[in-house]
Amino acid sequence: MYRDDPLDDEFELRALVGDEQIDPLGATHDGQRGAVEVALDVLRVLQGWADDDTVARWFISPQRRLGSRTPVQALAEGAYDDVEDAATAWAAARG
Repeated sequence: MYRDDPLDDEFELRALVGDEQIDPLGATHDGQRGAVEVALDVLRVLQGWADDDTVARWFISPQRRLGSRTPVQALAEGAYDDVEDAATAWAAARG
């Protein structure tokens, strides 16, 4: 399914993970892909492999591949590639 409304996508992410978790990720600046956009990309990948509750827990649970940080913490620190890699590895392990 093609999504063309980023506000609806962010609302879905916030509904799953929680505003208090997503607020620190901030907004996109100068047309650069920001932490929220990366989180949305990761959300779409993970939704193909797990139910929404499991995906939401993944975002807020410490991950070994992220040095025991949660994906939300790692995104807030700008570790976009690391989070994407951790999500891909997690999804692959489920398959």
